[in-house]
Amino acid sequence: MRVLHVTGEVAPYSKTGGLGDVLGALPAAQRALGLHVEVLTPLYGFVRRQGLIAGETYDFHLGSHALQARLWRTPDAHVTFVDIPGLLDRSVPYGEFADNPLRFGAFCKVASIVARRDFDVVNLHDWQAAATAIYLDRSRPVVQTIHNLAYQGLCGFHWADALDIPHVLRGYDGMEFHGHLSLFKAGLVLADRITTVSPRYAQEILTEPGGQQLSGLLSHRAHDLRGILNGIDAGAWDPMHDTHLRHRFDADHLDARLANRDALLAEAGLPPTGGPVFGVVSRATWQKGLDLVADVLPSSHLWHSRFVLLADGDHDLIARFRGLAHGFPDRVSIRMGFDEGFARRIYGGADFILVPSRFEPCGLTQMFGMRYGAIPIVRATGGLADTVRDGETGLSFFDPHPGALHHALERAVALHDAPETERVVRRAGMAQDWSWAGPAREYARLYAEMIGTAPPV
Repeated sequence: MRVLHVTGEVAPYSKTGGLGDVLGALPAAQRALGLHVEVLTPLYGFVRRQGLIAGETYDFHLGSHALQARLWRTPDAHVTFVDIPGLLDRSVPYGEFADNPLRFGAFCKVASIVARRDFDVVNLHDWQAAATAIYLDRSRPVVQTIHNLAYQGLCGFHWADALDIPHVLRGYDGMEFHGHLSLFKAGLVLADRITTVSPRYAQEILTEPGGQQLSGLLSHRAHDLRGILNGIDAGAWDPMHDTHLRHRFDADHLDARLANRDALLAEAGLPPTGGPVFGVVSRATWQKGLDLVADVLPSSHLWHSRFVLLADGDHDLIARFRGLAHGFPDRVSIRMGFDEGFARRIYGGADFILVPSRFEPCGLTQMFGMRYGAIPIVRATGGLADTVRDGETGLSFFDPHPGALHHALERAVALHDAPETERVVRRAGMAQDWSWAGPAREYARLYAEMIGTAPPV
């Protein structure tokens, strides 16, 4: 079975979030099952070409545009990059570029050419790849995977001709979305199967607000919809072999983890004395619920707790956290941007990891946290609800309200004050299997079902 994944990003070459992580790990797990799997992704300007092997060149038209694309492959041929000079080779993947519809429409047109060549199944990921379904025109079985429905690739209707969108797809039953075109809807309407990145999220998008105003379409296609929980690369995320950590450990050597906590506090400029250490590794957005954390921080001084944050995003929210760090220098430390090593040291040193998302299709932070012994505190939504068992492997709360998070933090403090119970919960989280082996097998069964062959053993 030959499978082509089409995606806007793939780690370690390009990554803005969980999508890149997934496409960096899932294909390898599928190859381990015996599938022939390749990934097709844009060659952005920041991707190093050194070591890549030049491949075919394609001349093609999209609307009135005559374009040329060049393929570049990694030496193992597992990842193929699409180079369209002047369109895809920007300094950031998505940005606020006015020609994004053309950029990703052209990428999808090339993806359809490559897919027609010799692939049995095409798996599209999020809006950046969804238009591939238009240009394939039912010539290959297609899976559209939803990683986050909140981003739909909306554009004006004047792009319809420029992207060669058939007239039959320009109405409400096609790609129209409140007077705009939704590139995501191309995949949701035309794909043979639709998957989400967790079972709970597959249910949440059938109603509002989880459906992001697409719940009617998704309910209509519910019989083609399946939730498959994401995994993580257990080899790449292993606290016993992670060189970013000062002290390496496993569930049987948690004393070394205590030393990591002291090292984390020193790096963050916080005192080693006091109560529990809460970590945050997140984008600062409304979806991620970090405003709830900012709301409860001023009252948490009663618990002698400390907060170590690694975040970037909304400027107003970041300014709030900066103000809190200035007002409570012994309890709050924030670092802006993204630092892979510091993120891992938070996972490997914080007592608890906060994931208070208002919605979360899957979430990897809670999995990383459990793998590294940081007990997750999550809002029970989407993949967070699928992965964290309240009181057993972490702590959950339901209402996206500061009072509910405040209560969850109080529970965390009480758990921290009962070290033997806390150790049981920590070890239970570390014992969970979040590898890609199971999800890869589920995808393989889905592909086999679509093309009528026996699934891999």
